[in-house]
Amino acid sequence: MHKEIYETAKEYLIENIGELVSAGDVYYDAGQSTWNVKILAKTPHGLLILGEMRLDKDKNIVDVPAKETLLNILKAKLQDDRVLIDVPRAELSRIKNMISSVRIYG
Repeated sequence: MHKEIYETAKEYLIENIGELVSAGDVYYDAGQSTWNVKILAKTPHGLLILGEMRLDKDKNIVDVPAKETLLNILKAKLQDDRVLIDVPRAELSRIKNMISSVRIYG
């Protein structure tokens, strides 16, 4: 079911928001009885999480932030100058050597 929810969310985002955003992690919220999907923005600095969209058990969109809201969040995050990157643990020491001010979590 995760894959189906992911594909539905991805298709919706491309058609309604554009190629700048994509679907991310999918998880089920038992309290709300919804599938939640992270909304990611692809930037030159890496992927940024802009928000989440929710789908019901029948894969219907229940809630999604407006395009303008997502753009405002993206602008604010890009001005913050901090990004998250996803790299294999084996590459962390190389990245720390290349970028002196990097902070590593996890």
